[in-house]
Amino acid sequence: MKKISNSYFFMEVKKYFPFKTKKKIGVAVSGGLDSMVLIDILLNISNLQLEVLHCNFKLRNEESDKDEIFIKNFCIKKNIICHIKKFNTLYFSKKNNISIQMAARELRYKWFNKLLEKFSYKYIALGHHFNDSIETFFINILRGTGIKGLLGIPKINKKFIRPLSLFTKEEIIFYAKRKNIKWRSDSSNQNLKYLRNKIRSIIPIISSFSSSFYKGFKKSINFLKNENFFIEKKLEEIHKKITIEKKNDPFLWKIEYKKIENLNYLSKLFYSYGFYNINDLKNFIHVQSGKQLISKKYRLIKNRNFWILVSNKFFLEKKNKIYTINNLELNYNLPINIKFFFNPKKENRKKMLLIDFEKIKLPLQLRTWRQGDFFFPFGMKGKKKVSKYYKDKKFSLFEKEQTWLLINGNNHIILIIENRLDDRFKITKKTKKILGIKI
Repeated sequence: MKKISNSYFFMEVKKYFPFKTKKKIGVAVSGGLDSMVLIDILLNISNLQLEVLHCNFKLRNEESDKDEIFIKNFCIKKNIICHIKKFNTLYFSKKNNISIQMAARELRYKWFNKLLEKFSYKYIALGHHFNDSIETFFINILRGTGIKGLLGIPKINKKFIRPLSLFTKEEIIFYAKRKNIKWRSDSSNQNLKYLRNKIRSIIPIISSFSSSFYKGFKKSINFLKNENFFIEKKLEEIHKKITIEKKNDPFLWKIEYKKIENLNYLSKLFYSYGFYNINDLKNFIHVQSGKQLISKKYRLIKNRNFWILVSNKFFLEKKNKIYTINNLELNYNLPINIKFFFNPKKENRKKMLLIDFEKIKLPLQLRTWRQGDFFFPFGMKGKKKVSKYYKDKKFSLFEKEQTWLLINGNNHIILIIENRLDDRFKITKKTKKILGIKI
């Protein structure tokens, strides 16, 4: 192992903080070797205002509590603000049917993100090092992955930075011993029931095969990063070319799929949304309008000559959302801009829908369709199910959930917004008061 000087450690870590003025940084400190080395180095960088963040996952009973006490005493000694959060990790794991390690990760990052917003940290620094990236590389290979999964742990990911990414575990141990740094050992790191620990235990064996193991691994990851860069650039070009519309709240991506010239890019475009099977995506080009592919969090809908990608959450929100209108003269926070006018002047009626005001009963409601809904289409005799009306209009599933109904106080449908008036509410010769509706 190449011996690295303290000044080299310091200079490499300092590159992550090229600030001209002092910045507030949160530092995740478990009490273990890596995080104690990290905080030791950061304490020597003058333009940083540090605050320690410690998670007590309550997984190792007395040992977990002793870690917490160790961190508290360290922060008192160094005069550093310390934030500590206790978690019921086992309960969270069982409730969400996920592994303990995944539960701890979710809880940790959820708390970190809250702290980022609350205390306006420039970054939160984490103690991951190069061996962590090697372990992640092998874990992802065993689970099956693409190039992204082989890149290890990113040095910077939005507001999270990993200043020790360059250094191996052996180098960090060497630094800690030379500086006489105290740390706490985590007994769970020796438990071979966890896949990461199993891989960690064999890395020293693999590295013994070649004296340039770590150097070669770093070189390989850099090659993969370059390959991934060119792929990402190409995907950006395709994404821009095929996007008709895209918004985030609620998430919606409208796609002109016929512009995708090389269909092998389909899986890369939709992988992060939970669509992994390229054959399913290729076949989806030829299915009839209205069909859909569903992943854990998203659904892809075929709508004539384009696709619509939306979150499943979008459908649940639309289906259950009801807006109540108690006063026609007030402005409400509605998903569509709808205004009401009493006995509008004849010159203003052209852009309005006119209905018999005396048939209106408050409160009105605005909602999407439900099974069993029916109305009496304007100009037709008899009633018709809304679902049949949508089918005749060749509405996609997305269009059905996007279309709002204006409901009378007696639960009769007044209007399918931007589509059809209910015949029962039309104005006649007997109408005395007119209500104008402008969308």
